[in-house]
Amino acid sequence: MTITILMLVALLVLVGIVGGARFLFLLSSPHYKNTMQADMKTKALDVFIYLGIGISLVVSVTNLLQVIFAAVNRKFEDVLNYSSYVDATQSDVRFAIASLVVFFPIYIGLSWYVARDIKKFLYKQDIAVRKIMIYLALFVTVLTLIGTLVSVIYTYLGGELSVRFGLKAAAVFVVALAVFGYYFYSLRRNYAVASVVPVLITLTASVCVIGAVVWSISIIGTPAEMRAKKIDSTRLSDISRIQQEVFNRVQMTDKLPSSLSELDNAFQWYQVPIDPITKEGYIYKIVQEPVVKMNYTTNRKELTTSAIFELCATFDTVREIDARGQTVPVKGGMGGSDAFFAASNYYYEGDQSPFWNHGVGETCFKRIISPDMYYGR
Repeated sequence: MTITILMLVALLVLVGIVGGARFLFLLSSPHYKNTMQADMKTKALDVFIYLGIGISLVVSVTNLLQVIFAAVNRKFEDVLNYSSYVDATQSDVRFAIASLVVFFPIYIGLSWYVARDIKKFLYKQDIAVRKIMIYLALFVTVLTLIGTLVSVIYTYLGGELSVRFGLKAAAVFVVALAVFGYYFYSLRRNYAVASVVPVLITLTASVCVIGAVVWSISIIGTPAEMRAKKIDSTRLSDISRIQQEVFNRVQMTDKLPSSLSELDNAFQWYQVPIDPITKEGYIYKIVQEPVVKMNYTTNRKELTTSAIFELCATFDTVREIDARGQTVPVKGGMGGSDAFFAASNYYYEGDQSPFWNHGVGETCFKRIISPDMYYGR
């Protein structure tokens, strides 16, 4: 989304600069009157159509690349690229796909209308607004091609060149080269002669866009899979909140609640959540009650035996993430130490820790309140 906005702003700025420069040139040209009379044939509709073509082109290209990048990121993970947060619902990708599905047909439709209009009125092939847009497209794509090559060389020299980066660079290079080739052809095309080249270009571009969208969806997940992940994320959030309430209860009462219903507190506006789909309560099991003794030296209570409990839920998807946030098969007993199962850890959407891994079906989370987590009274 941010890239799209920046590209649109850059396009408008370039249009303003080029338009202003051309206006100043015309004022100083001896053929000013003849040129202005030719430009008077340009209708306001032509300006809006070419502006629409420019905007839809920028939106389509940027979102196509974003869709490809997201698919590449999911398919080819880089051990050097680690983030503690990932958008599990892929909101940016979904927005990119939606924008591409809407704006690409608009771009095709407007381009077809312009080509048909030029065939009727051949003088429109030389109107200023068309040449400005084409030269801007050529200028931007050339800069993109050069920038991509520089980026590849720079990354390679830094030892960070990976399959993922290479595929992204290749995607940018191919898309920029395709745009450059099309508009270079448009600049030299003879509209008085019928040609099948534009039809072939349109079909090829459409197939590539549809293929990129389908490939991306097959990797990041279908809408049904996205919904299932969001529901499972809600379940993890519920369990996270419940374990925090259990943790607070132990701090206050020195014992685990006998059931989750004890956590309901009307004064604090808290009620134990239930499964969003089945509408059944989450399963709570007491594994080990804590033992609390008074330390008369410090005159404070101390926890001598950890409180251990389990919270269980039934999930629809698999969550398999290792300690670096990478997707890998989950190994039983990952972590092993009490610190890994600490009840003070909480879940947030996009959490990339293995602490919340689960499989399809019922999964129970072991939670420990250790002596060092007990602050005493």
